[in-house]
Amino acid sequence: MRSILFCTSLATLAIGTIATGNAFAQQTIPPARDSWTMPYQSGFWGNVGISYGRSKLHATCPAGESCELRDQAWKIFGGGKFNNIFGAEAGFIDLGGFNRGGGKTESKGLDLALIAGVPIGQNSSVFGKLGGTYMRTAVSGAAPGLATGRESGWGPRIGVGAQIGLTQNWAVRLDADRYRIDLPGSTQNVDTYMLGAQYSFR
Repeated sequence: MRSILFCTSLATLAIGTIATGNAFAQQTIPPARDSWTMPYQSGFWGNVGISYGRSKLHATCPAGESCELRDQAWKIFGGGKFNNIFGAEAGFIDLGGFNRGGGKTESKGLDLALIAGVPIGQNSSVFGKLGGTYMRTAVSGAAPGLATGRESGWGPRIGVGAQIGLTQNWAVRLDADRYRIDLPGSTQNVDTYMLGAQYSFR
């Protein structure tokens, strides 16, 4: 419930900030594309960025042990647009290392997402994300009942975000995402909340 409320608040804040910034800058909405552009075509890939923030692992703590299920997370990404509404992103994400059962639970890997958004002005938008990640997860520790080892595989991911244009090329990114990852013996959710910078080639 807290994650849903956070995402809703993030989207509301982003819309208000974008609207204020765009009114001040007197930006105009870019013209709609007449046809779709595919990832293998020239002109599709149009931005790169880096984000940093917090992550939270939704997993149980072994009985009698102390755990810290929050850590720092970061990602690098590149993206493009099929048209003015739909796009895609690919990147590398590190979800951090969580202290569990006297060891670490670490996960990182490839992040792929389709994006559907509403452009607001020349370099701003609000959007939703849906896709998948290929994560490699390692769990260490010695607590009774803690399954240790390594797991890797694909899992779904969802999210919302906002892009707040500062100039024609530079923008601030706000992202709230949920990832489904495989741990030895179970599958769990990881939430991330990130702030980043994005550069668009124009």
